Amino acid sequence: MAAESLQPQSIHSRIAALNLGHIGRAPIIATPLDSEPVARPSPAPRSQTANLSNGHIISNSIGNEPNGLTHSGVLPPPTVTPTGQKKPSPPALPPRKHSSQSSPALPPRRPSGSLQRRDSSESISSTISTISAVSAGTNGTARTPRLRTPSMDAGRKLAPVFDQSTLPPLPPKRTPEQVQKRYQDIERSRMGLRPTKSTPDVATTEAETPPSLPSRPPQRPPQTPLRKESAGAIRKLPSERHAGMPARSALSFGMNEPSELSTTNAVNGSIHNTQTSTRGPPPLPLSSKPDLSKLLATKPKLALESSPSSQPVPAACLCCRDFSAPDNHATKFPRESVPSIAWLATRLVSPFISSTDQARAIFAWLHHNIAYDVVALCNKAVKPSTPASTLATGLAVCEGYAGLFTAIASNAGLESLVVSGHGKGAGFSPLRPGQPIPTEYSTHAWNAVKIDNGEWKLIDSCWGAGSVCLRDQKYNKRFATRYFTMDNNEFGLRHFPSNKALFYRTDGRHQIPWDEYILGRSGSSAAMLVTVYEDVVEAEGIAETKFLPSTYHIPISTSGSIRFQFEKVCLHWDPVRNGSGKPYPYIMRIHNADGRGAEEIRVFDTNGSVWWLDVENRLLGRKGQMINIFAIQKLGGEDARGVSVGDCRRAMGRKGWSGGALAVWELV
Repeated sequence: MAAESLQPQSIHSRIAALNLGHIGRAPIIATPLDSEPVARPSPAPRSQTANLSNGHIISNSIGNEPNGLTHSGVLPPPTVTPTGQKKPSPPALPPRKHSSQSSPALPPRRPSGSLQRRDSSESISSTISTISAVSAGTNGTARTPRLRTPSMDAGRKLAPVFDQSTLPPLPPKRTPEQVQKRYQDIERSRMGLRPTKSTPDVATTEAETPPSLPSRPPQRPPQTPLRKESAGAIRKLPSERHAGMPARSALSFGMNEPSELSTTNAVNGSIHNTQTSTRGPPPLPLSSKPDLSKLLATKPKLALESSPSSQPVPAACLCCRDFSAPDNHATKFPRESVPSIAWLATRLVSPFISSTDQARAIFAWLHHNIAYDVVALCNKAVKPSTPASTLATGLAVCEGYAGLFTAIASNAGLESLVVSGHGKGAGFSPLRPGQPIPTEYSTHAWNAVKIDNGEWKLIDSCWGAGSVCLRDQKYNKRFATRYFTMDNNEFGLRHFPSNKALFYRTDGRHQIPWDEYILGRSGSSAAMLVTVYEDVVEAEGIAETKFLPSTYHIPISTSGSIRFQFEKVCLHWDPVRNGSGKPYPYIMRIHNADGRGAEEIRVFDTNGSVWWLDVENRLLGRKGQMINIFAIQKLGGEDARGVSVGDCRRAMGRKGWSGGALAVWELV
């Protein structure tokens, strides 16, 4: 049975079977019974290979089973039956029913004219538009467009056939006359509109006639007298007056005085004076007039008005400038409440526009919040510091003051430098006679800051905060403002920078030599300068460099007299506005000719700016004695400010006095 079932097929039968597989119908296999199967040689074993095409594996093995139904609804090819095997025949088709009914007629086609064209957005879609929005938004490198099939065009409606004969006829072409008339109509339409008055067709009623106005009174005769212009010629002056104006001026009523007798004109009812007034307006009451001097006395007076000096204060004079605003503002920020240097810089300078006032606020803040580290200086335990460490501890030496000043100024937008060099401060003593000049060395630090008008100003915030007494190892906290206000030339008498470009002198000299600086104003190691007490000098506005004699030693062997003199720090400096009040009287205590008698008191003469006193050499005293100048602060137990020179001379020897030393010399 197996041998009979394996009947060979012809080539044509096999091709037909394969062709029929493409259309979904099984081929008809003819199996002859009288032929014997021919044995075919077994094929050599082959290894299956796989080709990768678009990510799919395609097998080349014989007898691969077909896939299932495709998306298009076409059946897969049938399974090929090997030769000699019988395949069951497909089932027979059902018989077709014959019907006598005819197919329904198609609906009539609508005429093309009734169709309406759609907008371009609803027109026939292209092949690319069939891609879904999801696939179009992906980042894939390849897209597979769907091919158009006849089923896709089933719902399409084609546009009607264009028929030019159905178009409406064009309007006739205008003649030149019509064109000209059209332009004229356009020009007339551009002209301004003319007002028109409508005449609506409404019912009107006759208005009643208004009552007649009363008759006007007869015109008044002129009241103006006649004036002779010339001999024989008389001209009338215009006398017409507005009907609403009174017959006389309000000033003629006497200002609350009894009015004059008047009569009433019986013709027109106007009032006329029976007497002619020749007087003018009444006088003003002087008893109620305000007194100008009393009004001015109630106004506040400026400090400049009470100043004995009538000269104006120059804007560039720092000695006479009022720094009370930045000085008071600097007291509002104690060091313990400051979170950072940048915060402090903003708070200190924000109320002020002037760079000079901003620098002064920083200068004053250092005085109130930073103390000199006397313990570290006396124990030789001074360590390098930073602005942050100085702010945290509140202790510093000169370089700590200078570093913190520059840090605050830089955060505030000011240009500032730290200058190092030599300073004639605590521990410095003048050269003794014959002592050699030492080599240059550095002991101090200060600042240079750019103030108003781009000027570089030298300041010393360390010495401005107070002074140090090395003998007692104590720090005297005192606000020395002159280390902010003194000019750079005077500043250079006690400060010598290591960088010679930082003198910032204003006298035309870019720098001074070291020898001149060490020897001082005397110019010799044998000549010492007069000793001046800074506390009184600064408080009273006395110039430290203007004392005469300028040297400390005064020889008494010469004949004649010696003038002792000193003056204010600036001609515009006012003791009331810039200081503590009116100036003190100044005296000198001298010894007699032999130096053994009673001391004599001499009072200085003054013109308000300069104080002077002439004394003979023989009356000064003997060698080794001291000559002192004092400011009398108490006279007879009362404040001596403002006491005149004459009153002071009369009080000497009768009233007790007390005061502070201003300067001292030694007799040689």
